[in-house]
Amino acid sequence: MNKNYDNFEKLTCTTKIKDEKDDYYAFDETVFYGEKGGQLADRGTINGLPVVDLKWDGDTLYHKVAGELHDPIKMQVDARTRWINTTVQSAFHLLDGYYADKDARIVEVNANPHNEWYIVDAKQVREEELADVEAWMNDVIHQDIPTTFTYVAGSDYPDPAYQKYSQVRLVHFGDINIQPCGTCHVNHTGQLQSFVILGTARVSAGTKIFITTNLVTNDRLKQDDQELKQAAKLLSVKENQVTAGIQELAAKNKQFKKQVKVLKKELLAFKLKQILEEDQPVSQVQIDSAGDMSMLAPQLLRQVKTDKLLVAKLNQQTSFAIISPAGKARDVLAKFQALGQVNGGGSPKIVTGTTALPIQDLIQAY
Repeated sequence: MNKNYDNFEKLTCTTKIKDEKDDYYAFDETVFYGEKGGQLADRGTINGLPVVDLKWDGDTLYHKVAGELHDPIKMQVDARTRWINTTVQSAFHLLDGYYADKDARIVEVNANPHNEWYIVDAKQVREEELADVEAWMNDVIHQDIPTTFTYVAGSDYPDPAYQKYSQVRLVHFGDINIQPCGTCHVNHTGQLQSFVILGTARVSAGTKIFITTNLVTNDRLKQDDQELKQAAKLLSVKENQVTAGIQELAAKNKQFKKQVKVLKKELLAFKLKQILEEDQPVSQVQIDSAGDMSMLAPQLLRQVKTDKLLVAKLNQQTSFAIISPAGKARDVLAKFQALGQVNGGGSPKIVTGTTALPIQDLIQAY
């Protein structure tokens, strides 16, 4: 067990190469932590070279850098990444203690700083319960409870899953939570600095609760503030009027959609009139989507007595509709499909579809 992980603020050390294989190095000592146990990997440098990968081989951590290494080895872990990765891990331990007192259990966690969350095995979590969790966590932060570590022989630990290990490390947060864990943790709870619940989502395992801690809280605050300012600028309103501005914009958008729907209906009616006046077996039309063709076809069927073919160029495809009062639309589709790849279907009187074939090929086959 690497005792350097007992002090997450230990970010440097000088050591020697112990092993090298496949461009990965193991050392007599390391302050780096590789992704394991739910904690993300450290970043940093070794002899000034960026660490590009960390991987475990049993209890040995192998390091890969952007270059070649020679003794002596000087390590430097990135402090910001270490703080972000560590504080959320400690938050999860504290939350384990909180929910244990509530006869609930955390069943899954995610420590990615862009998306921190945990899932509690409760299908419904009330707003007042979320407020209680947040208040409790921030009270624990203010109490600044020290973190301690003890080590016991695996054979002496009551959980059979851990008895295969020669040594088990126990992480203690006062009397709130004690559990085996090999990851880094804060030295005292005040180092969490902040704990905020951002929202929830219902999932099959229970309720997913989105959170933010420590430097991630700062980052999200800055990002949200920038987005708020940008939204206010785009809406030409003050920052405290963004919600009202969005609501007004949504109402206008809804009204515009209604107007567009009416105008589209009028446009299709005009196109239908043109087709009927042309009175040709084949009509080439201009449409915006395949849906337009599907709207035109049944209206045309109600007003014609002879078969008709509608064709249109739509992006890189040919859109078509076969209208057959005599019930021969599927027979014509079979002719088209004999030419190549044609997607389409419908009733004996109306078939619509698309194809990569040129319009002229369909006209000739028709």
